[in-house]
Amino acid sequence: MKNKELLPVGIRRDGSYYTRILWADVTENDPTFWVNNLINDDLARNGGTWGANSESTANCVLDFFGETQLVKRIAIYKNVGITISVLEELAKYINIYATAGDEPLKLRRKEDKIDDVKWDQIAHFEIIKNEGWQEIVLDRPVTAKFIRVELVENFCKKDDSFIPWIETSEIKLYPEEEAQ
Repeated sequence: MKNKELLPVGIRRDGSYYTRILWADVTENDPTFWVNNLINDDLARNGGTWGANSESTANCVLDFFGETQLVKRIAIYKNVGITISVLEELAKYINIYATAGDEPLKLRRKEDKIDDVKWDQIAHFEIIKNEGWQEIVLDRPVTAKFIRVELVENFCKKDDSFIPWIETSEIKLYPEEEAQ
């Protein structure tokens, strides 16, 4: 194979792009809380959530299998992990960033810093505290090779009962024609 050519990334039956996880700064060994749950279509309790053991933020970088895509609509499924989890553990805010460059490829280890990459913020979700889908349609389509998902704090009160988890379940990214 002299000239390697990329095939177009797949589109799910619901019209969203298939993505993969490049890097995350906070995740857990317990499969109930793996960051991989952001892309696996499991929306049930006792599975299907990214429970990030953090008191402030958690970041994950997704890509489109090496391709650049246009993103117009973003949907977040809000869920918390195991049956003893409470909705207060949901991320209070979710910021979405994009870049069309290759800088995120330098993110390799947990010691790497997400802010060493230049990102353009494309969306900000103020989360409604309930389980289910929440979405945002961008003003214009954004060209992206990498998408950064940033979970910011949770709904817990900052007192002795504080629970240091920030959670969500799944993110789906849609092309422009699906946003109509």
